[in-house]
Amino acid sequence: MGKKALEVKKVTVRRIRATRLTEAERQAMRTGAAYEGSAHHKRNRGDFGLTPPAAPRPDKTLCDEAGILERDVARRLFERAIDRGLVSEPTATNGMPKQLWVVDEQGRVFEAMYGGSVAGRYHGYPIRRADPLFGKITRAWVEQP
Repeated sequence: MGKKALEVKKVTVRRIRATRLTEAERQAMRTGAAYEGSAHHKRNRGDFGLTPPAAPRPDKTLCDEAGILERDVARRLFERAIDRGLVSEPTATNGMPKQLWVVDEQGRVFEAMYGGSVAGRYHGYPIRRADPLFGKITRAWVEQP
């Protein structure tokens, strides 16, 4: 893991909220949040319309490796994350969760992280099975309706 990634990881709190999003919170996310992606998590740009990063970071997980090659697939995963409501305890200044999680049909775990070109934007990436959060998310996905 690179120096910058380690610094960010130290300050990134990834704690699952005890309750799912309420229906009102889900509706606020559906109208005020959107997936925009990040070139740091793409080997091939596909139809994401992203400019390759000037300094790629080899420690980043890649959507390509998880089979996410089309923006529409990533967008649907983001919508599924909102619908399921598995989010982080910490929130951004506008009250939106800093992280959302989704488990796809193949059991892969993805994290959507708040922060993009404008308020309410998220980018997503797969979480490695070796990451302790992977097991926590898969358990929470099943345990919390």
